Amino acid sequence: MKEIEELFECSFPFWDSLTEEEQAEMILGTTRNTCGKKTRLHFGGGECAGVQIIETGRARIFITSPNGGDITLFRLMDGDVSILSAACMLNGMDVELDMEMETDCIIYTIPKKLYKKLYEENGAVKDYTMEMVSEKFSDIMWLFNQFVFSNVASRLAGVLLEHRAMEGKDVLPVTHEVLARDAGTAREVVSRLLKQFQADGMVRLTRGKVEITDAGRLGKV
Repeated sequence: MKEIEELFECSFPFWDSLTEEEQAEMILGTTRNTCGKKTRLHFGGGECAGVQIIETGRARIFITSPNGGDITLFRLMDGDVSILSAACMLNGMDVELDMEMETDCIIYTIPKKLYKKLYEENGAVKDYTMEMVSEKFSDIMWLFNQFVFSNVASRLAGVLLEHRAMEGKDVLPVTHEVLARDAGTAREVVSRLLKQFQADGMVRLTRGKVEITDAGRLGKV
């Protein structure tokens, strides 16, 4: 009980605005699940998972096209809240999203019915929810602007630097296929660009890995 209370206190700025009864409802109603690496979850189509918190691990949120391709929208890491998994409880909003665990994850889920009750009865919960949903959609709009208006080389450079920040090191155990998915382009295009980056002295390529050798120049691509 103490562990989940501390997690809620760190994750939700409205926690102290809840009554003791509401806090107890959240704690008792929340479920804890372990999801292995590569596990996929789907949200949308009128089905809400509720609000989820990644206690430990890393998950990728993405959308899937009719032809089976996908575009990475953002990632969730330790302590992050997946508010869009409950977006369909808001009137007129239904978002089709998928989540893939990139590592083994421990996830806490606050059921839709419980969170919606708090949302409707507590102004602080409503304000937080609307702010978080608005923030995520702003991030998504920025991402799509990048796809439309920036060149592929710039997007790939940004993806490499994002993976560098996540891994905390210059040697990235990432495949060309993963980079292509995150940059929203074809694997063949990524392979050609990486070879060019290597020729320009910004990366070094080995089997299954990309080493960033000049992050400063990569950031200016």
